[in-house]
Amino acid sequence: MSLPPPGWVLCPACRGPLAPAGGPAMACAACGRSYPFVDGVLELARDEEARGEEAAQTVRQFGDSWHLHAHVAEYHERQFLDWISPLTPADFAGKAVLEAGCGKGRHTRTVSGWGPAHLFAVDLSRAVYLAAANTQQAPQTHAVRADLLDLPFPDGRFDAVFCVGVLHHLADPEAGLRGLWRILKPGGTLCLWVYAREGNGWVVRLVDPLRRGITSRIPTRLLRILTWPLAVFLYLLLKTLYRPASGHGKRLPGWLPYATYLVYISRFPFREVEHIVLDHLCPPIAHYLRRETLEGWLNALHCQELRMRWHNRNSWNAVAVKPDSPGGSPS
Repeated sequence: MSLPPPGWVLCPACRGPLAPAGGPAMACAACGRSYPFVDGVLELARDEEARGEEAAQTVRQFGDSWHLHAHVAEYHERQFLDWISPLTPADFAGKAVLEAGCGKGRHTRTVSGWGPAHLFAVDLSRAVYLAAANTQQAPQTHAVRADLLDLPFPDGRFDAVFCVGVLHHLADPEAGLRGLWRILKPGGTLCLWVYAREGNGWVVRLVDPLRRGITSRIPTRLLRILTWPLAVFLYLLLKTLYRPASGHGKRLPGWLPYATYLVYISRFPFREVEHIVLDHLCPPIAHYLRRETLEGWLNALHCQELRMRWHNRNSWNAVAVKPDSPGGSPS
């Protein structure tokens, strides 16, 4: 983990290019402001309270959640490959890559091992310090604490941008998407994974009101204790009912509710199941996006190519390619 090279990041205040300054910091020649490099993280975050209390609370809740579940395991790479398919490690090798919303760095560590020329891991929460610690042996990787709705990068900087499980937690996900597209090079690839409205009707009707009205208002550390019995119940259900059902291959019993997704997570250990429960209940902001909504946002950007996939029948994977020239045609 190292300071970014000159010109790769911009001053949040005036958008001038930053360069390494004396000591562990970067400075803007245009306005003279300096930004510290602390424990492997370049601090470019402005006051998140300016985004509103819900957004600030979402950042705090997730920062605490990642610290409570700071583990990084081998199965995280397999899960990540599921989320970004049909992309493969070859799509990141030798490229300038941005991870938009890195959390504790489980995907950062994976992609850093795939040989990118530069990998920037960005998060607004304090979990970005975990990402820096998890990739400290990767000198081509740079951790930045910044807001995805105010990305401090020049236009057309990155060959590949991926945002897994984060866009739907932004106050304005469409604005976040436009920001990711702005920093993508012509011909570059954007990969998203977001919650789907399709397949999550019961979550939207039953769980979402509970999350918005009660659980997201409870500090994450206390919420973890309160939801532990639920996590235990779900884990036992997964291991005794859904995991055996996976032996049927793709022909899952029709009477099993939410079968595709729950069979998928039934292979995970308890700590991951507990984390999934906590992550679904702790944030004030969570959008469940219809295909037509996400596809409409992406088509408005005039993608040269767009592929969408209904992952586990409850989420959307989208891979979009930016036109090589401004005259590119919509997909």
